[in-house]
Amino acid sequence: MHVPAGLGLAVLLVVGGCSSAKPAEAPVAPPASSAPAAPAAVPAAAAGAAIGAKGSACELPISFSTAADWKAKPIDVKKLGELAALAKVGDFTVVCEIDAKPAGSIGFIRVHVADGLSGAPAEHLQEFVKVSIGKKEASNTDFTDVQIGGAQAAEATWETVDKEYDIRSRYAAFALNTKRGMVVVQLSPLDTGEFTSMQPAYELAKTSVKI
Repeated sequence: MHVPAGLGLAVLLVVGGCSSAKPAEAPVAPPASSAPAAPAAVPAAAAGAAIGAKGSACELPISFSTAADWKAKPIDVKKLGELAALAKVGDFTVVCEIDAKPAGSIGFIRVHVADGLSGAPAEHLQEFVKVSIGKKEASNTDFTDVQIGGAQAAEATWETVDKEYDIRSRYAAFALNTKRGMVVVQLSPLDTGEFTSMQPAYELAKTSVKI
C-alpha cells in the first residue's frame, strides 16, 4: 500500500488470519443463469465541507465536496524536511489529504498536483499508478476514459498485495487537466475492506468536481 509516512496516517499492520474452509458436502448446483451479476450500486455519501476554493481547508486547482466528518488539511512539502520525498509520486506532489479516521475508516483521499504538466490524462494516470505500485504485486488494474467536471479525464482502479503483512489493498484515482497542471485525486484506504467503506466519499468527490 502506498502510505507516505509523516503525512498523518497511523498504519495498522495486520499479521496472520484464519481459515473458514467448509467440510465436504454434496455439490452445489450451478445457478440457473450464467450471466454476470450487475455491480452493486455505491451508496451515496452525506456531503460535508467543500474544499478547493480560496478560504477552504485546502486551496486547489479544482474544488469538490468532502464526505461528512472527513477532515481535510493542506500538505506543505517544504515543512516535511527529510520526508518530502514520501509526498512525491513521480511528477506529482501531495498538496492535500482528506482523512477518513474521524468518520470511522482508515485511509485518505489525497490530491496530487504536477505543476505545469498537461496532455492526455490517461497517459499521466498510467504513469502515476505505475510509480505508486512500485515493486509491489499488482492485479485487477483497469483504466477508463471518463468525463469529470465537464472535462476529459481518466480513472483507474487497481489492487496490490503486501506479502510481508498479508494485506491486500484496493485503490481508485482520477486525473484531469487544470490551469495549474495535471491533478490526480486518489482514494488510499488501508485495505480492501476499508475501500468499500470509503468508496462513497471518493464517488462524492468525483461527481462534485468543479475545475
